Amino acid sequence: MKKFFFALFSIALLSSGMALNAQNLKFGHIESQRIIVQMPEYTKAGDSLNVVKEKYDLQLERMQVEINKKYNELVENQNVLDSLILESMFAEYQSMGERLQNFQGQVQTKLRNLEGVLLESVMAKLETAIKSVAVELDLIYVFDISGRNPIYASPKSVDIGPMVKEKLGIQ
Repeated sequence: MKKFFFALFSIALLSSGMALNAQNLKFGHIESQRIIVQMPEYTKAGDSLNVVKEKYDLQLERMQVEINKKYNELVENQNVLDSLILESMFAEYQSMGERLQNFQGQVQTKLRNLEGVLLESVMAKLETAIKSVAVELDLIYVFDISGRNPIYASPKSVDIGPMVKEKLGIQ
């Protein structure tokens, strides 16, 4: 019987200790999207992406001009040329269109991948600053509320955005 009361007393004591510890838990929150767009590295990444995109756009425009020329040539000569020649010209026109579509798909994939690579280092820098502030404030979790999740942030939750911006040197 003594063992039972001792075990019960131990459980109660441990439970009260856990309850006390639970009251000291500190949470933080941040709107990372608001901060990331202010980072100079983000702007540089966007600029680099735009330079590459402009080169691809120029090539796509050249290809479209060539397709338009081929189409106009087909329309102008459809009543004059032999059907075999017209079929050959039409096949060439279709092939040019397929190459353009293929190139557009490759461009989109390449730009998406490049964007991921460029933003990876920006995100890593932001995460490092967030982790540093969280450690300094002894937080157990930091929630990113950019996507409206969680919907509610208690006043007891620490908004670490200003401190992260300071760590990143953002005004």
